Amino acid sequence: MTRRYLAREIADERLMSCRYPGMAQASAAFCECQRQGGSGRSCPLPILSRPLLWYKSRFKELRNSLKRLLIALGAAALTLLTAGAGNARAQAPLSLGQRNELLRPPLQDGEPIAVSVGIDVINLTDIDEVLQRFHMMLYMFVQWHDPRLAFTPSRPGERFHVYAIDEVWHPRLDFINGVGARTISEASLRVQRDGQVLYAERAEATLSTRFHLRRFPFDWQTLQIIVHPFVGQAHMVSFKAGQEHAWISGEQAAYSSLAQWELAGIRSGHDHVPVSKFGTIPEASFEIVVRRKYAFYLWKIFLPLLLMVMLSWTVYWIDTHDLSSQVQISITTILTVIAFAFSISLSLPKVPYLTFIDAFFLDCLVFVFFTAIEMTTVHVSGRTRRAAIGHKLQRISRVAVPIAFVASNVIIALYYFG
Repeated sequence: MTRRYLAREIADERLMSCRYPGMAQASAAFCECQRQGGSGRSCPLPILSRPLLWYKSRFKELRNSLKRLLIALGAAALTLLTAGAGNARAQAPLSLGQRNELLRPPLQDGEPIAVSVGIDVINLTDIDEVLQRFHMMLYMFVQWHDPRLAFTPSRPGERFHVYAIDEVWHPRLDFINGVGARTISEASLRVQRDGQVLYAERAEATLSTRFHLRRFPFDWQTLQIIVHPFVGQAHMVSFKAGQEHAWISGEQAAYSSLAQWELAGIRSGHDHVPVSKFGTIPEASFEIVVRRKYAFYLWKIFLPLLLMVMLSWTVYWIDTHDLSSQVQISITTILTVIAFAFSISLSLPKVPYLTFIDAFFLDCLVFVFFTAIEMTTVHVSGRTRRAAIGHKLQRISRVAVPIAFVASNVIIALYYFG
């Protein structure tokens, strides 16, 4: 770009050169010529300084660069807006007419869908009566009828169709007494020719239940499994759970890790129960009956306690004048019973009521303590010259105390088991 070309360009722009303070004295003549009506080409050209020419060329290059940048930014913004609108349309919820019809519940005449629920207990891995919960592995089977899925076999031997879980509607069930969400390791959904649908899942869950431990350790417990539908489906389904819908794996006894429990059976039932403001909700309940193996407590608790009580009765056969031996036996037995109670307290359930084993403990402690009372009474009688009374009391205690001990335990047993 030459100096003369720049001067001509500035001359064509009215009074443009008069705005540049960097021009020479000829700029004033150029402006005066134009004010007097001279044309841009007849007036003397301004003499432009070299710095001004350089800044002018850079200014035009910068302006052109900015124009190109703005055009590019505008195109990019338009592209982003168009893509965002497309994504918004893609993520927008479909209308009811566009949704998959198979994901709707197969309601007929507004009647609830009859759903059959069954479980197969694979393994009971833990029963904790202290925390009152149990852990189990099971298969859960859910059946219902969906006439939309009925089909005519297209080849011999085609007895059922298999669907993905999210392809068709199915009741969503939950263990209402679960400590946490159950873990589903496998699940399948199979449809027979007539539209009968079978949903099966293998699950693992920890559930809470109320333990009744008054007869501990000679107790039976009922482990409850309570199944509810999701609240949003409560009005769509009705449950059926009969005795034929629940069973325990026949191999469970071979690999069960429960050393203290024995499975006695399983029961099932169904009902409608009230749930806050939602009215009633269908419920399927299963009860696993387990029986405690009491041999451990019989040999490790009851028999040692019985021997300690019988040991305390030896004071009735020791001469009344041998006070030292009587005191040693009596006090030692009392302390042994107390220490024994503390040592096994961790293996006993902590409940706010007396269990049968607690009552037996207290009964043993009372009779051991009675030996100390009897020993003191006989010794005081001998010191007050009433030795005959003391000897008579000792002879009576030899027979009466064991009989009273047996009678008291019979009464306790009748109270807990009668």
